[in-house]
Amino acid sequence: MEKYISRDLKILSIAFFFMFLGSSFQQFLVPYLQETTDWGTMKCSTILMMVYGAFLIWRVFVVYSIPFLGDYLSIFLGSLTYTGFVTTLYLTKQYPILMLAAFVWGWGAASMWIVSSTQVLDAAKESRYGMASGIFYAATHAGFALGVLILGWMGTRFGNKMILVSAIASMFIGNMVMLMVPKKRVQRETNIKTIFSMMKTVKVRIVGFFLFASSLGFGFLLGAFTGMAKEHDMAYLANSAFFFPFARFLLSFTGGLISDKLGRAMTLFLSFIISAFGLMLAGIWTNILTAAFSAFSLGLQGGLVPVAANAIIGDSTPTERRHLAFGALFVWRDLGVAFSLFLGQYLRIVFGGFKPTFLAFAGIFVLCAFLSIVLVKQESEEI
Repeated sequence: MEKYISRDLKILSIAFFFMFLGSSFQQFLVPYLQETTDWGTMKCSTILMMVYGAFLIWRVFVVYSIPFLGDYLSIFLGSLTYTGFVTTLYLTKQYPILMLAAFVWGWGAASMWIVSSTQVLDAAKESRYGMASGIFYAATHAGFALGVLILGWMGTRFGNKMILVSAIASMFIGNMVMLMVPKKRVQRETNIKTIFSMMKTVKVRIVGFFLFASSLGFGFLLGAFTGMAKEHDMAYLANSAFFFPFARFLLSFTGGLISDKLGRAMTLFLSFIISAFGLMLAGIWTNILTAAFSAFSLGLQGGLVPVAANAIIGDSTPTERRHLAFGALFVWRDLGVAFSLFLGQYLRIVFGGFKPTFLAFAGIFVLCAFLSIVLVKQESEEI
C-alpha cells in the first residue's frame, strides 16, 4: 500500500486529522449556544446554516480566488478560517459578528476542501482514486470521531469553555501542518460557466443528489440529534454521536477500496439501504442503542458517498477541470447540510419528538438506493 500513499497525501491527511478533531465542536455548537446565550434553538442553528450556506455559494465562486491565491495559500488561509471562527466564538456572543465569521469560514472551507481534494486525486494512481480518497477522508473522520469524545469529555469535566479551547488548540496544530503542503503550480480552468454545464449532465445530477441526501444525515446529526443534550448531558450526546464519525472513518477507507472493486454505483446502493434501515429502527424504537446505531448508519453512507464522488471525479474529469467538478458536485452536499439543519429542527418541533424525523430521513435514503441503480448506466460518462 505504501507505493500508493504519496507524501502530499500523508501531509494533507495528518493536517485534516487535527483540523477536524477541533472542528468536531460543531456537534456541540447548538447546545453550547443555548447554554451561554438566551437564543432559541432556531437562532442557534442559523449560525451553522450560515456556515454551510456560505460554503455552498463559495463552492462555485471560489473558482476566482483559487487562481489568484494559488493552491498553497488557498489551503492554508482556508484552514485559518476554521480556527478563526472558534476563536471568535470564544471571545464574543454578538450574533452579527458570529454570522460574519461563519460566512468567512464558508469561504475557507470551500477553498481548503476543493484544492486539497484535487491534490489528493492528482497524486493518486488512476486505478486507486478510491483508495487515495478513502485514506484522506478516513483521516478526517478519525479526527472528528476522536474530537467528539475528547471535546464531549472536556465539556462535561471542565465546563463548556474547554470545548472551544481544546478545539482551537487542535486546529492550530492542523494549521501548522498545512504549512508543510508542497507549493505547486497547477494550471486550472477558471470559466465558471463550465461548472453550470457540468451540472446539466445526468451523472452530476444523480451523484449531486446523493451528496445532497447524504449530507442531510450530517445536518440532522448537528441539528435535531443534538436535542439529546437537553434531555441528558453532553456526554450522553457525545457517546451517541461518536458512532457517526467513527463509521465515516471505517467506511471511508474500506469504502474506497470497495468502490475500486465493486464500482461506485453498487457501493452507493449498499450504503443507502443500510442507512435507511438504521434510521427506521431508531424511528420505531428510540433509545441510546438505536440512537447510536442510527448515528453509525448515517456515518456509513456519510463515509462512502463523498469517497465514491471523489473517485467518480477522478474517473471522469481531467486534472485541469477537477476543481470545477468538485464545485459542481459538492455544492449539493453543502446545500443538504444547511437544509437539514432547518428541516430536522422544524420536524422535531412540529411532531414533538425524534421518531417522525428519523422515519422521514429513512424514506429519503430508500429513494437514493433506487437511484443508485440508474447510475450504473452512467458510470462511463465524462464530466
